[in-house]
Amino acid sequence: MTIALSQIMKPSTAQAFRGLVTILNKAKAEAEKTGASEQAYLSARLFPDMSDMKWQVQMITEFAIRGTARMTGVPAEKLPELAKEEDTFDALIARIGECAAIVEAADDAVIDGNADMQISMPVGPEQTMELDGQTYVMSFYIPNLFFHVTTAYNLLRAQGVPVGKRDYMGM
Repeated sequence: MTIALSQIMKPSTAQAFRGLVTILNKAKAEAEKTGASEQAYLSARLFPDMSDMKWQVQMITEFAIRGTARMTGVPAEKLPELAKEEDTFDALIARIGECAAIVEAADDAVIDGNADMQISMPVGPEQTMELDGQTYVMSFYIPNLFFHVTTAYNLLRAQGVPVGKRDYMGM
């Protein structure tokens, strides 16, 4: 049985986004219930040299549209410009919705037809990684997507937001 890349990429992204929206909504409700500042949650870090919770959401959404662009052959300069000024849960949730629409609108046939396409991407200062499309989706895109959702989940859980596995799964 063959599974098309679009059948892996799109549902995985949708699930990651559902989970992210679920935990953000729970964090918003917790802030309202306890009187905590949204900024306290959005600026939370697991360690001083790590990026904050807000950045995790911004990264996962940007990563998803950049990954979709790579798999559909859209040049980076043609990507929609995403502001990084979201400072509320509602603004981050809206950003997720915008990015989800971009991923969902991508042409499945183009994604599926690019399994053997060579992708060259920056991975650090003066470093690039070369992967074919299938390896990119399976071994880079999906793990990175869930890494940032997991990090956002952990940041909120560490702040006392009552989230659990079902929330992470977007259930």
